[in-house]
Amino acid sequence: MKKINVLVMGLAAFAVILFFNNIRAQEKLTAYQIMEHWDNRTVPVDMTSQMTMNLIDKKGKVRTRLLKTYRMSDDKQIMWFLKPADVKGSSFLRLSYDDRDDDMWIYLPAFGKVRRIASHAKKGNFMGSDFTFEDMGDRKLTDYNYKLIKEEEINGKSCWVIESIPGEDVATDYSKIISWIWIDGYLDLKEEFYDKKGNLKKIKTLVATKVEKYWVAGLIIMENLKSKHKTELVLEDIKVDTGLEEKVFKSNYMTRIH
Repeated sequence: MKKINVLVMGLAAFAVILFFNNIRAQEKLTAYQIMEHWDNRTVPVDMTSQMTMNLIDKKGKVRTRLLKTYRMSDDKQIMWFLKPADVKGSSFLRLSYDDRDDDMWIYLPAFGKVRRIASHAKKGNFMGSDFTFEDMGDRKLTDYNYKLIKEEEINGKSCWVIESIPGEDVATDYSKIISWIWIDGYLDLKEEFYDKKGNLKKIKTLVATKVEKYWVAGLIIMENLKSKHKTELVLEDIKVDTGLEEKVFKSNYMTRIH
C-alpha cells in the first residue's frame, strides 16, 4: 500500500512539474510582446526632477548644466536650463502622439522666440549634448520590426536583448537599435545605436531607481564612440504624481521658468 502511495505521489508530482513547465512555455513572450510591455509599462502620472547634465570630452574635461524637468506620463516633457549663464532660460518641449511624429520646440533667449524643430533637424544634437533631438523623442512601437536575440544580465539584472530595425518609411538616423530590456522592470538598461552603414555609433546606459511604486531612470549616460564624448544626465529630487496641470506643457510656458 505504501509503495502504491509513493508511486501515486511521484506521478502526481511529475504531473505538476509538467503542468508548470507547460505554463512557462506558454508564457514565453515574442520580441514584439516584450517591446509592447516596455511601451505600456507602468509610469508615473507625472514627474518633476532636478537634472544635472554633465558634458564630458575625450580628455575628461566636464561642463555642467543644471535643469528643471517636468513630465506627464511618457507623452509630454518640458525642461528649463537654470545654469550656467550661457544657457540659462533656454527650454525644450516635446509632445508625443500615437498616430504621428512628436512635436518639439526649443526656446533660446538670444533669439527671443520659440522655434519648432522640423523633422529634418531632429538629427541635430540637443543643446551640444550627445543626445540628438531624435533621441529625446518617443519611439513608436509599430515603426520597428523586432527580434529577440538572447537573455543577458546587466549589473545583476536579467534582461531580454532585443534588436529593433526601423521600417522603410521611418525617418531615423539609425539602421538598428539593440536594447537590453530589464525583465522585472521593463526599463531599457542599455541601448546600442548603429548608423546607416551598420557601425556601432553610440551606447546609452541607464541606472534604475525606485521612487514610490515606480522604477524610473536615475542616471542616463549617452556615449558617442566616434568623438569619444559622452553626456551624463543625473536626476535628483524626483517627485511623482504631483498633480501637474496639462497647461504647463504649452509653448507659451517655455519662456518662463516654473
